[in-house]
Amino acid sequence: PAPAVACLRLLLAGLLLTPFCLGDLRRAWRERGPGGFLRLLAPALLLSAHLQLWVLGLRHTSVANATFLMSLSPVFFALAQRFGERRRLPAYTLVSLGLAVAGAAWLLLLGGGRLGRLGDLLVLAASLLYLGYLLTARRVAGDLPHLAFAQTIYFWGGLAGLPVAWLSGGLAGVHLQDTGSLAALAGLVLFPTLISHTAANFGVRHLQPLTVSFFTLAEPIVASAAALLFLREPLRIRELPAYALFLSATLLYLLASARRRDG
Repeated sequence: PAPAVACLRLLLAGLLLTPFCLGDLRRAWRERGPGGFLRLLAPALLLSAHLQLWVLGLRHTSVANATFLMSLSPVFFALAQRFGERRRLPAYTLVSLGLAVAGAAWLLLLGGGRLGRLGDLLVLAASLLYLGYLLTARRVAGDLPHLAFAQTIYFWGGLAGLPVAWLSGGLAGVHLQDTGSLAALAGLVLFPTLISHTAANFGVRHLQPLTVSFFTLAEPIVASAAALLFLREPLRIRELPAYALFLSATLLYLLASARRRDG
Protein backbone atom coordinates (compact mmCIF):
# COMPACT_ATOMS: atom_id res chain seq x y z
CA PRO A 1 0.00 0.00 0.00
CA ALA A 2 1.22 3.51 -0.90
CA PRO A 3 1.23 4.98 2.65
CA ALA A 4 3.21 1.99 3.93
CA VAL A 5 5.74 2.28 1.10
CA ALA A 6 6.25 5.99 1.79
CA CYS A 7 6.86 5.70 5.54
CA LEU A 8 8.74 2.37 5.62
CA ARG A 9 11.34 3.41 3.05
CA LEU A 10 12.21 6.44 5.22
CA LEU A 11 12.10 4.60 8.52
CA LEU A 12 14.32 1.77 7.29
CA ALA A 13 16.78 4.21 5.72
CA GLY A 14 17.02 6.10 9.00
CA LEU A 15 17.60 2.92 10.98
CA LEU A 16 20.34 1.79 8.59
CA LEU A 17 22.19 5.10 9.00
CA THR A 18 21.92 5.20 12.81
CA PRO A 19 25.05 3.13 13.67
CA PHE A 20 27.19 5.39 11.47
CA CYS A 21 26.22 8.69 13.10
CA LEU A 22 25.10 7.94 16.67
CA GLY A 23 27.97 9.97 18.16
CA ASP A 24 27.18 12.98 15.96
CA LEU A 25 23.50 12.79 16.92
CA ARG A 26 24.33 12.80 20.64
CA ARG A 27 26.70 15.73 20.16
CA ALA A 28 24.05 17.68 18.20
CA TRP A 29 21.48 17.07 20.95
CA ARG A 30 23.88 18.39 23.59
CA GLU A 31 24.99 21.42 21.58
CA ARG A 32 21.67 22.44 20.07
CA GLY A 33 19.35 21.47 22.88
CA PRO A 34 15.83 20.10 22.35
CA GLY A 35 14.56 23.29 20.66
CA GLY A 36 17.42 23.50 18.19
CA PHE A 37 17.23 19.81 17.41
CA LEU A 38 13.47 19.94 16.85
CA ARG A 39 14.04 22.44 14.02
CA LEU A 40 15.55 19.54 12.08
CA LEU A 41 12.16 17.85 12.09
CA ALA A 42 10.68 20.43 9.68
CA PRO A 43 12.33 18.99 6.54
CA ALA A 44 11.57 15.50 7.85
CA LEU A 45 7.84 16.25 7.91
CA LEU A 46 7.97 17.86 4.47
CA LEU A 47 9.81 14.88 3.00
CA SER A 48 7.33 12.46 4.58
CA ALA A 49 4.37 14.37 3.12
CA HIS A 50 6.15 14.62 -0.26
CA LEU A 51 6.61 10.85 -0.48
CA GLN A 52 3.08 10.09 0.71
CA LEU A 53 1.60 12.25 -2.06
CA TRP A 54 4.18 11.15 -4.64
CA VAL A 55 3.55 7.41 -4.23
CA LEU A 56 -0.22 7.91 -4.05
CA GLY A 57 -0.19 10.25 -7.05
CA LEU A 58 1.69 7.74 -9.19
CA ARG A 59 -1.09 5.24 -8.56
CA HIS A 60 -3.65 7.63 -10.05
CA THR A 61 -1.95 9.14 -13.09
CA SER A 62 0.26 8.20 -16.00
CA VAL A 63 4.05 8.10 -16.02
CA ALA A 64 4.03 10.79 -18.74
CA ASN A 65 2.00 13.17 -16.59
CA ALA A 66 4.13 12.52 -13.50
CA THR A 67 7.33 13.04 -15.50
CA PHE A 68 5.99 16.30 -16.93
CA LEU A 69 5.10 17.69 -13.50
CA MET A 70 8.37 16.63 -11.86
CA SER A 71 10.33 18.06 -14.79
CA LEU A 72 8.93 21.45 -13.84
CA SER A 73 10.96 21.38 -10.60
CA PRO A 74 13.61 23.83 -11.93
CA VAL A 75 10.82 26.28 -12.74
CA PHE A 76 9.49 26.10 -9.19
CA PHE A 77 12.98 26.58 -7.75
CA ALA A 78 13.58 29.52 -10.08
CA LEU A 79 10.35 31.17 -8.94
CA ALA A 80 11.39 30.65 -5.31
CA GLN A 81 14.75 32.26 -6.06
CA ARG A 82 13.20 35.17 -7.92
CA PHE A 83 10.37 36.05 -5.52
CA GLY A 84 11.54 34.45 -2.27
CA GLU A 85 15.14 35.66 -2.35
CA ARG A 86 14.51 38.68 -4.61
CA ARG A 87 17.27 37.58 -6.99
CA ARG A 88 17.10 38.31 -10.71
CA LEU A 89 17.32 35.37 -13.08
CA PRO A 90 20.06 35.69 -15.73
CA ALA A 91 19.15 35.24 -19.39
CA TYR A 92 20.85 31.83 -19.58
CA THR A 93 18.67 30.62 -16.71
CA LEU A 94 15.51 31.68 -18.53
CA VAL A 95 16.66 29.94 -21.71
CA SER A 96 17.51 26.78 -19.75
CA LEU A 97 14.11 26.81 -18.10
CA GLY A 98 12.47 27.23 -21.51
CA LEU A 99 14.30 24.16 -22.82
CA ALA A 100 13.27 22.15 -19.75
CA VAL A 101 9.61 23.13 -20.13
CA ALA A 102 9.72 22.28 -23.84
CA GLY A 103 11.08 18.81 -23.04
CA ALA A 104 8.45 18.27 -20.36
CA ALA A 105 5.68 19.40 -22.73
CA TRP A 106 6.95 16.99 -25.40
CA LEU A 107 6.62 14.05 -22.98
CA LEU A 108 3.19 15.24 -21.89
CA LEU A 109 1.94 15.37 -25.49
CA LEU A 110 3.30 11.89 -26.17
CA GLY A 111 1.34 10.64 -23.17
CA GLY A 112 -1.94 12.09 -24.34
CA GLY A 113 -1.54 15.70 -23.29
CA ARG A 114 -4.25 15.73 -20.62
CA LEU A 115 -3.90 17.01 -17.07
CA GLY A 116 -6.47 17.33 -14.32
CA ARG A 117 -6.70 13.89 -12.78
CA LEU A 118 -6.52 13.50 -9.02
CA GLY A 119 -3.11 11.90 -9.43
CA ASP A 120 -1.84 14.97 -11.30
CA LEU A 121 -2.83 17.24 -8.42
CA LEU A 122 -1.16 14.92 -5.92
CA VAL A 123 2.07 14.80 -7.94
CA LEU A 124 2.03 18.60 -8.31
CA ALA A 125 1.58 18.97 -4.56
CA ALA A 126 4.41 16.48 -4.03
CA SER A 127 6.66 18.57 -6.29
CA LEU A 128 5.95 21.70 -4.27
CA LEU A 129 6.59 19.85 -1.01
CA TYR A 130 9.92 18.67 -2.43
CA LEU A 131 10.80 22.30 -3.09
CA GLY A 132 9.95 23.20 0.50
CA TYR A 133 11.84 20.18 1.81
CA LEU A 134 15.13 21.06 0.10
CA LEU A 135 14.91 24.77 0.91
CA THR A 136 14.13 24.04 4.57
CA ALA A 137 16.89 21.44 4.77
CA ARG A 138 19.38 24.00 3.49
CA ARG A 139 18.28 26.51 6.12
CA VAL A 140 18.25 24.31 9.25
CA ALA A 141 21.15 21.91 8.59
CA GLY A 142 23.82 24.23 9.95
CA ASP A 143 27.10 22.46 10.65
CA LEU A 144 25.53 19.10 11.51
CA PRO A 145 27.48 16.28 9.80
CA HIS A 146 25.66 15.13 6.71
CA LEU A 147 24.93 11.52 7.65
CA ALA A 148 23.51 12.64 11.01
CA PHE A 149 21.32 15.16 9.23
CA ALA A 150 20.10 12.57 6.73
CA GLN A 151 19.40 10.07 9.52
CA THR A 152 17.29 12.64 11.35
CA ILE A 153 15.26 13.47 8.26
CA TYR A 154 14.65 9.85 7.31
CA PHE A 155 13.96 8.39 10.74
CA TRP A 156 11.63 11.10 12.00
CA GLY A 157 10.00 11.48 8.61
CA GLY A 158 9.27 7.74 8.64
CA LEU A 159 7.84 7.93 12.15
CA ALA A 160 5.63 10.86 11.11
CA GLY A 161 4.20 8.80 8.28
CA LEU A 162 3.34 5.77 10.43
CA PRO A 163 0.01 7.18 11.72
CA VAL A 164 -1.07 7.89 8.13
CA ALA A 165 -0.16 4.35 7.09
CA TRP A 166 -1.92 2.87 10.12
CA LEU A 167 -5.13 4.93 9.87
CA SER A 168 -5.41 4.24 6.14
CA GLY A 169 -4.98 0.51 6.70
CA GLY A 170 -1.70 0.50 4.81
CA LEU A 171 0.29 -1.27 7.51
CA ALA A 172 -2.29 -4.05 7.63
CA GLY A 173 -1.64 -4.60 3.93
CA VAL A 174 2.04 -5.39 4.49
CA HIS A 175 2.66 -9.14 4.20
CA LEU A 176 6.10 -10.38 5.19
CA GLN A 177 5.75 -13.43 2.99
CA ASP A 178 5.47 -11.21 -0.10
CA THR A 179 9.19 -11.35 -0.86
CA GLY A 180 8.85 -9.64 -4.23
CA SER A 181 7.31 -6.51 -2.72
CA LEU A 182 9.80 -6.52 0.15
CA ALA A 183 12.68 -6.74 -2.31
CA ALA A 184 11.25 -3.77 -4.21
CA LEU A 185 10.93 -1.87 -0.92
CA ALA A 186 14.59 -2.64 -0.18
CA GLY A 187 15.47 -1.21 -3.58
CA LEU A 188 13.54 1.97 -2.75
CA VAL A 189 15.42 2.26 0.53
CA LEU A 190 18.81 1.84 -1.13
CA PHE A 191 18.61 3.75 -4.40
CA PRO A 192 16.17 6.70 -4.34
CA THR A 193 16.39 7.21 -0.56
CA LEU A 194 19.89 6.45 0.75
CA ILE A 195 21.64 7.40 -2.49
CA SER A 196 19.45 9.92 -4.32
CA HIS A 197 17.87 11.92 -1.49
CA THR A 198 21.09 11.87 0.55
CA ALA A 199 23.02 13.20 -2.46
CA ALA A 200 20.39 15.88 -3.12
CA ASN A 201 20.58 17.00 0.51
CA PHE A 202 24.36 17.14 0.32
CA GLY A 203 24.18 19.12 -2.91
CA VAL A 204 21.71 21.68 -1.61
CA ARG A 205 23.99 22.36 1.37
CA HIS A 206 26.86 23.28 -0.97
CA LEU A 207 25.15 24.51 -4.14
CA GLN A 208 22.23 26.73 -5.02
CA PRO A 209 18.91 24.79 -4.86
CA LEU A 210 18.19 25.82 -8.46
CA THR A 211 21.44 24.16 -9.55
CA VAL A 212 20.48 20.94 -7.76
CA SER A 213 17.02 21.00 -9.33
CA PHE A 214 18.45 20.88 -12.86
CA PHE A 215 20.00 17.50 -12.09
CA THR A 216 16.49 16.09 -11.57
CA LEU A 217 16.02 16.41 -15.33
CA ALA A 218 18.32 13.41 -15.70
CA GLU A 219 15.82 11.14 -13.95
CA PRO A 220 13.73 10.13 -17.00
CA ILE A 221 16.92 9.64 -19.03
CA VAL A 222 18.48 7.37 -16.40
CA ALA A 223 15.18 5.54 -15.97
CA SER A 224 14.95 4.78 -19.69
CA ALA A 225 18.57 3.61 -19.76
CA ALA A 226 17.99 1.37 -16.75
CA ALA A 227 14.84 -0.08 -18.33
CA LEU A 228 16.86 -0.88 -21.47
CA LEU A 229 19.73 -2.52 -19.58
CA PHE A 230 17.85 -4.43 -16.90
CA LEU A 231 14.32 -4.92 -18.23
CA ARG A 232 15.16 -5.12 -21.97
CA GLU A 233 12.59 -2.43 -22.68
CA PRO A 234 13.35 -0.76 -26.03
CA LEU A 235 14.02 2.96 -26.13
CA ARG A 236 11.06 5.01 -27.27
CA ILE A 237 12.45 6.96 -30.19
CA ARG A 238 9.75 9.61 -29.90
CA GLU A 239 10.96 10.49 -26.38
CA LEU A 240 14.54 11.20 -27.47
CA PRO A 241 13.88 14.87 -28.43
CA ALA A 242 12.63 15.50 -24.88
CA TYR A 243 15.77 13.94 -23.42
CA ALA A 244 17.92 16.06 -25.73
CA LEU A 245 16.10 19.18 -24.50
CA PHE A 246 16.64 18.14 -20.85
CA LEU A 247 20.35 17.57 -21.43
CA SER A 248 20.67 20.85 -23.30
CA ALA A 249 18.92 22.74 -20.50
CA THR A 250 21.13 21.19 -17.82
CA LEU A 251 24.41 21.67 -19.69
CA LEU A 252 23.59 25.25 -20.68
CA TYR A 253 22.74 26.20 -17.11
CA LEU A 254 25.75 24.45 -15.52
CA LEU A 255 28.29 25.74 -18.04
CA ALA A 256 26.94 29.29 -18.07
CA SER A 257 26.71 29.52 -14.29
CA ALA A 258 30.27 28.13 -13.94
CA ARG A 259 31.54 30.69 -16.45
CA ARG A 260 29.76 33.44 -14.56
CA ARG A 261 31.38 32.40 -11.26
CA ASP A 262 34.82 32.24 -12.89
CA GLY A 263 34.33 35.67 -14.40
